[in-house]
Amino acid sequence: SDCRMRASGGPFRLPGTESDRHKPNCLCCIGPPDHAFERACAAVAALEIAGVGKPEAEKFVRLLCTQGGGDAVRLSKGKAKAAAKSIRAKTSGLPPLDPEALERMQTAVLDAYPSALSGNDAS
Repeated sequence: SDCRMRASGGPFRLPGTESDRHKPNCLCCIGPPDHAFERACAAVAALEIAGVGKPEAEKFVRLLCTQGGGDAVRLSKGKAKAAAKSIRAKTSGLPPLDPEALERMQTAVLDAYPSALSGNDAS
């Protein structure tokens, strides 16, 4: 039950077929079990920002983790601007997230990741 991504070029190779995808929680991609993702999602959802529920929180946390290569990092200005527009469903009819709400969301995520506090030089 090995994740096949490891043999085929690691986590940064885009999966070619459905069977090539990572298994959920495969260790070659995420390391030992880490509850930071769940904590971060719960923290973002708990901010009770209009239009930001669990699915939006997960999307946002993944964005910060993708930027950090596994650990959450603060988004660049450009990515933050894009996130403000894309996190809430267009169908929600809500305007883009304001910078203050986005900042609160980022802080909530970073607080859930212990490595984010140490300056992110652990790689």
